[in-house]
Amino acid sequence: MTNIQSAENKASTCKISKISKIALICLLSGLFNTLISYLLNGICGLPLYFDTLFTIAVFFSLGLIPALITAILLPVFTTFEYIYLMNLEAETAWWTYLFVLCVIFEVFLVFTFRKKIKPLDASFRKKPALYAFINLATLLMLIVVLDCIVVSITGGIIDFFLTMLSAPKAFYPEDSFKLGLLRNNVPLLASAILSRIPINIVDRFFVIFGGYGVSLLYRKFLKAH
Repeated sequence: MTNIQSAENKASTCKISKISKIALICLLSGLFNTLISYLLNGICGLPLYFDTLFTIAVFFSLGLIPALITAILLPVFTTFEYIYLMNLEAETAWWTYLFVLCVIFEVFLVFTFRKKIKPLDASFRKKPALYAFINLATLLMLIVVLDCIVVSITGGIIDFFLTMLSAPKAFYPEDSFKLGLLRNNVPLLASAILSRIPINIVDRFFVIFGGYGVSLLYRKFLKAH
């Protein structure tokens, strides 16, 4: 009886430990998404964000639900970034919550490839040879291209409606591309979408490949006692 109780207690402790680790990963990933975006764009002035890199890492290591939780955390941390680091009005920060739709669609896009990713991921982790990585990288590259399209369209539509509503917005690198397109008589909606593609194709490459790389570290952390 004592052995049974001991085993049950050990199992319960392991379960609590795993849940705690998952919660910690989601929380820190949401924070890291905001910090890396602020570092690259706000401090270094680069037209890159990487603001969903750790969300994708959570998906690859933990699955859909934790990734969606991490996605929802992004605008929460971004609000603090806008108000306390960028000194913007709170109203400007609230409107950024709409862009969480881009992250959610991105997560679901990667989710649609889960059955193809799983065997390639398992093969690469079991034997990290060049041919295994090439097979995995080919699929990840396809996701990068589709992700760029999905995020550009979603973000462009949101930006279009915010412009129509005259909502307060922060100025970002894609706005420079958009102004150039507008000067050439490209319609507003098309400009809002097309202006995002040059940035997103580079940004999403690092997000998807970097997210997979970080997920390997997350999985090691989860297995550690």
